[in-house]
Amino acid sequence: MDGRDVDVKCTDVEKVKLPFDPLEFPRETPRHYISASEEDLQKMLSSIGIGNLNQLFAHIHPNLLFPQPLPLPEEKSYQDVAEAISHVSSLSNEMLSFIGDQLPVWKTPKIVDFVSNLRNLSTSYTPYQPERSQGTLITHWIYQCAISLLTGFEAINTSLYDRSFAIFEAISCSIRTSRKPSRVLLAASLFPQETDVLATLTKETGIQLDFLDLNPETGCCDYQAMSSMSIDTLNQYSAFVFPQINSLGVMEDVDLLTDFCEDNQIRSIACIDPFLLGDGGLKPPVEFGRSGADFIAGDAQHIAIPPNFGGPGLGIFGCRHNDEKKSDLRNTPGRYIGQAKDLNGRDCHVMVLSTREQHIRKEKATSNVCSNQAFLATLAGASILSQGSKGLGVAVEIANRHQQKIIDAINGLEGIEPAFPENISPNELTLRTIKSSSTLLHNARAQGIHLGIEVTNRWMPSVKAGRLIKLSFSDLHTDESIDRLITFLNSEFATSTASSSKFHYQIDKKYLRKTPAGLPAYSDEELREYYGKLAELNVSPDDGCYPLGSCTMKYNPLLNDWAASLDGFSKIHPQAPIEDAQGPLKVLYEIQEWFKGITGLAGVTTQPVAGAQGELVGIKLFQAYHRKNGENDRQFILIPRSAHGTNFATAAMAGYPEGIVYLEANDSGRIDIEDFTNKLQKYGRQICGVMITNPNTSGIFEEDFKKIADDVHRVGGLVYMDGANMNAIAGVVNLGELGVDAVHNNLHKTWTIPHGGGGPGDAIVAVSETLVDFLPGKQIFMRKDGMFDFETAPHSIGSFHRNWGNFGHKVRAYTYLLRLGREGIPRMSSVAVLAARYLFEKLKGRYKTLPAKANNAPRMHEFILTLSEEDFSNLEENGIPKNQAIPQIGKLFLDFGFHAPTVAFPEVFGLMIEPTESYTKNELDRFAEAVLAIKDIIEEFPYVLKSAPHFTPIDKVDEVSANRNLSLHEPLDRLPPLPHNRISPAELMRLEVSEIKERVIQLSKDSQGLI
Repeated sequence: MDGRDVDVKCTDVEKVKLPFDPLEFPRETPRHYISASEEDLQKMLSSIGIGNLNQLFAHIHPNLLFPQPLPLPEEKSYQDVAEAISHVSSLSNEMLSFIGDQLPVWKTPKIVDFVSNLRNLSTSYTPYQPERSQGTLITHWIYQCAISLLTGFEAINTSLYDRSFAIFEAISCSIRTSRKPSRVLLAASLFPQETDVLATLTKETGIQLDFLDLNPETGCCDYQAMSSMSIDTLNQYSAFVFPQINSLGVMEDVDLLTDFCEDNQIRSIACIDPFLLGDGGLKPPVEFGRSGADFIAGDAQHIAIPPNFGGPGLGIFGCRHNDEKKSDLRNTPGRYIGQAKDLNGRDCHVMVLSTREQHIRKEKATSNVCSNQAFLATLAGASILSQGSKGLGVAVEIANRHQQKIIDAINGLEGIEPAFPENISPNELTLRTIKSSSTLLHNARAQGIHLGIEVTNRWMPSVKAGRLIKLSFSDLHTDESIDRLITFLNSEFATSTASSSKFHYQIDKKYLRKTPAGLPAYSDEELREYYGKLAELNVSPDDGCYPLGSCTMKYNPLLNDWAASLDGFSKIHPQAPIEDAQGPLKVLYEIQEWFKGITGLAGVTTQPVAGAQGELVGIKLFQAYHRKNGENDRQFILIPRSAHGTNFATAAMAGYPEGIVYLEANDSGRIDIEDFTNKLQKYGRQICGVMITNPNTSGIFEEDFKKIADDVHRVGGLVYMDGANMNAIAGVVNLGELGVDAVHNNLHKTWTIPHGGGGPGDAIVAVSETLVDFLPGKQIFMRKDGMFDFETAPHSIGSFHRNWGNFGHKVRAYTYLLRLGREGIPRMSSVAVLAARYLFEKLKGRYKTLPAKANNAPRMHEFILTLSEEDFSNLEENGIPKNQAIPQIGKLFLDFGFHAPTVAFPEVFGLMIEPTESYTKNELDRFAEAVLAIKDIIEEFPYVLKSAPHFTPIDKVDEVSANRNLSLHEPLDRLPPLPHNRISPAELMRLEVSEIKERVIQLSKDSQGLI
């Protein structure tokens, strides 16, 4: 990469204690993380007949382009970014904390940090290509099996966003599998943050939520009220959601609640904490009542990482899948990993049941979920293997001893007592005091203690003066920590003179696990070696061009990960006092302001945690706007047929399963204006809005977007832009001028968040002035005293996450933005477009392109290749049907050391390629050489496709058998055996393309017995 603009000097890195040397990573130090030198860029521009980067956007009306420079801060050097982000982190205050509540905090095993730094696991894509994704697939398999062993549930998906979203998906699944109305009973003892999310998600879907009240004496559900419900009322409920440990720190009678559901043919959804299910811990949900719960929802963030100001979370979802209960599984959301074999009988793993998902089923999918919390699942699996079920039990036992010590201490004090002395959680304690909660919390903070959470309004909302405080204990607390807490309590309450007997609580055996979970613990040394080998089975954007179209697999800077790990971000609890969370709040504030400038829009919400959830936010905003204006008959959403599957699934999830109107494309691959106009006239003022990806999934800018937006606005509709392809236009196209009302930005695409094998993703939604008053979550603002605070929009649509979203990813994006500055953002997009246009010109002479009649349409950041009819016929003559040709060509890319392009989307016979701005001209040239070598093979040695891939750890996976004979879990009494690279991607990158081609042909001949 000689000639690149590098802004890191050896003397610089000594000023900040980074855990790595950035000079050892070639992609880490170039300006704007663009590896191509200025000489590279000039040569690429010349080869496509363009004089400068600005001319790449000459086909877009100049009124739609931002004047430069952008109204954003200037870029910072690598060193200055490190200093700046360290300073922001230092604004936070860490204290001795007894805050846990909805997000418990436990020790994080050392293995988690090690696995976090395995780049081939953290930066790889969703494992759609199993032959080159066994590393990710096996880590997810381990997670599935570990949670299965702890809960007893046979089917655990590889994660959802958080517990609240998992509850919603369980509710949706219950309704799909029940013949009862879409009415659901919720325990009032659920966390209020969860019920807020559920209220937001269910609005306008036809789902009705009712609550089973709390008994103020016991702190549990009112079981008497439950038992007195009429038969007619009970017959209305398709599901009942209840917690094992409720929001007041009290154990519910899960046996009673589960049997109640079974007796009344109501699907039971149990909310659990897997950390508490270790040996000696709480009863697993498979043993609730006579038959166990039907579904489980939970969160495992605290098993994987520190609090991180509330995110990324790790939503747990599970259902039963055995000889007696088989029907639920195919109605569930998300991804599952199954055991499989390759075509030569090797054991392996693969994603199964994919035909339920949005990329295949569109509006008929079981969920709109695309990215999930995949890398958190990887970390949680490693964490559980490090501790074993016995280790989890020991941690809870330590917390329980701390809890009992506090109970013993307050037995001797006046004016303070356990609020609910029956059935107390093993690691939480809610106290009732004669002093106001606010006074106690303030006084404790003055002593360097975060005492807990004020929960009076959960118990009795009508009580204005807080009297209940909930404390959480864990293995992070030491004896000295507990002594400090006792000293504080002794200073606040008088010593009791009464001779009453001391309260000593012991958990009733009926709430406890009867037998060990059977999860062994493995040494860190063994796990480091094992996970290191797992990483080698993947391919990373670090290795070279990762050409997945519409996925923007760019380089993910190490500096961003380091920033996110700083204590002032990672160790701050989402419910910490705002005075002590100024670091995280400043990051969220800055993100809001940056994205207003990047998009040209008036407002921003940072709460959505994935692109698909950003889409849902947008449609919910549209609904709220129309509802506010009294227009309740807007029943239709217009969506181009070529859109991402999430668009259709999102519209269905928002309440439009029958209201999706497909827009057709013209010969140039853009929206057909005549078709659009006809549908606009047909549906008129019944249109809620339109969803358009721009540039579209063919890599072509929708030049009529502004006209479409104006026409939709004219009939009172609103305009959503799917921002999945923002890497082509960020800082260049003004979305406000384009007519956009809402847009999401995928932080895991354009803004360098690692994909993590499928997540966590992240999304920022920006909106026009029309929708600012409806934004969800919290808006961060700066007070006159310079402190950061938050407020709720006047007509907020509610909440989409129980905390602040995937906060750790906001730190990564903010760190990246500081490096880019106002010049780097449009330069990033421009070079991404240049790289794609450069490759397109090099390849279009040998390959046909799609759309077929769009040869003259300027490509943006990606493009689609296909074969000629002659090529397809040649392949069919060699035993490769046309419908299998494109996927098999994708396997050949694996043989050359690359990940496959996106296959069969949006065109069934297409290969969609997106190179991003991260690579040098030499790297792009090598990739083009490989793509041309693949074309040689197709033409001259078509039989090679039958045996591809040849160098991956396994041969092509038999996915049909894996789906027919589902195997979703196994005991973890040994670490799953690993396949081995025949030739690693790194080694393939060192070989000449011509040599790889020769080897592939020879191997194919040998495997097929050809001479």
